[in-house]
Amino acid sequence: MAFNNDKTIWIDPDTGTAYDLAAFKSFVTAYEIKPDKQAEAFSVSVRVGFSNHTYSRARKDEEANQIIDTQHRKDGTTEQRVFCQDRWAFCQDIQSIIENLGLQRCLEGNSKNIIYRQEQASQVAAHDGWYICMRLDYRENRKPAFELWIRSVHWRGNRPVDIRSHGGQKFRNLLSQFAKKKGVFKP
Repeated sequence: MAFNNDKTIWIDPDTGTAYDLAAFKSFVTAYEIKPDKQAEAFSVSVRVGFSNHTYSRARKDEEANQIIDTQHRKDGTTEQRVFCQDRWAFCQDIQSIIENLGLQRCLEGNSKNIIYRQEQASQVAAHDGWYICMRLDYRENRKPAFELWIRSVHWRGNRPVDIRSHGGQKFRNLLSQFAKKKGVFKP
């Protein structure tokens, strides 16, 4: 693999170009949530982590020397991932996007705790753009207890098929609903 020792830089084996992976370092941010519409909002800390799908894509046959990861699926198939300069370039501002997510509209997926955020659509109400696919997690014994896992970032010409409500909701509302399901709001 063409990573440096601590995997903070990826070096293209064909061109020698170095790509800094600092944008994908885990960090902690805070969002306001509230138990219901009448309640006072309060801040919760959330750890943000990143999958390598934020800077890689499925390998094409001609990219044999570009493989950065091999993933074995539950169904027995194997997927090889290669560095994606487009995803990497879009994600250079990913920390700012995530830190400012609270009031942004997000789309809820059918899969457990999956949320999509669409960025850089070609026009208002268009469905093309960069989609950030995220998963929420909560573990009471972890500090911070909330985690937002950025599973993938990719450009698409349409919305994912598993979108629940097409209008979306503000992220902080989705996080509040998630917290309520997890029993965070004690009576």
